[in-house]
Amino acid sequence: MGRFIDDPQIAAAAAPAPQAARPLVSVVIPSYNRGHTIAACIDSVLAQTLQDFEIVVVDDASADDTRAQVAAIRDPRLRYIAHERNRGGAAARNTGVQAASGDFIAFLDSDDTWAPRKLELQIACLGERGPEYGVAYTWFIGRDKDGQEVSRSDHSLDGWVSDALLVANYVGTFSSIVVRRDLLERVGGLDEELRSCQDWDLSIRLSRVTKLCCVEDYLVSYLHNGADKHRISSNPRSLIQGHRRMLEKFADDYARLPRDKAARALKGFLDVFASAGSFPDVFRLGCRIVATRRDLRGLGLSCMAMARAAKRRMTRQFGY
Repeated sequence: MGRFIDDPQIAAAAAPAPQAARPLVSVVIPSYNRGHTIAACIDSVLAQTLQDFEIVVVDDASADDTRAQVAAIRDPRLRYIAHERNRGGAAARNTGVQAASGDFIAFLDSDDTWAPRKLELQIACLGERGPEYGVAYTWFIGRDKDGQEVSRSDHSLDGWVSDALLVANYVGTFSSIVVRRDLLERVGGLDEELRSCQDWDLSIRLSRVTKLCCVEDYLVSYLHNGADKHRISSNPRSLIQGHRRMLEKFADDYARLPRDKAARALKGFLDVFASAGSFPDVFRLGCRIVATRRDLRGLGLSCMAMARAAKRRMTRQFGY
């Protein structure tokens, strides 16, 4: 289970704002060696139509000019916290939440940006739906390092959606969500033992305690950069570890899913393990899919995944 960092030095550096000055939204931006992108990221927050926010940047022991880039932005709502050693994205986000003082938490990755009405529309959505709704997310566009569109995510979920989220990460990136702070604390924050799937894991756990709503508009620009060695999706070991832990962590949930949903969920894991070139995981999961589907299609999926894993290992071109 995730937990919030309990570090006296960080707690002292991250003293919350006085009660009278507390903002509606705290924007938490974790960053590691993203000095080249963080200014544009912060500027997209400062350009929001909803201006009742604070920004908490957590520098996860960067070795580049991240500190200088943040210091160059003069806005009293911007706060900077630095880890003395690299702890990973989940720990950086937990540090940011601990330091935050807003009623809502909005996460933003340091190489992503928001459209101007992103916060306004999400807070309005939650207000219209009422207290049963504690999370709002948006659609997003994936772009390459040159700004060209390469993908779109436009899945729409509403209400109690934990079973749907077990099948796939339909909410997607951290940069798309706004969550009521008390609910984030209730589920224990982010799981710092996960090296990938941190956003998916958090969405599932939140979906057990609150309803979700979607703002059906492309309000996040998400950077796809396979050459970025710090990006989790470019690291096969992190992908394998995170997906293994998800299967273990939610084993009981997957066991109770209807057969068709379970088969779809397992196929998603199979695709990731095949893309990462992990033969043991592909074999184990392939056997499970055959047993779940009980048809020739399950066997075919497993054989194709083995072939794909073999190709990835031979070419050493991992990722998905």
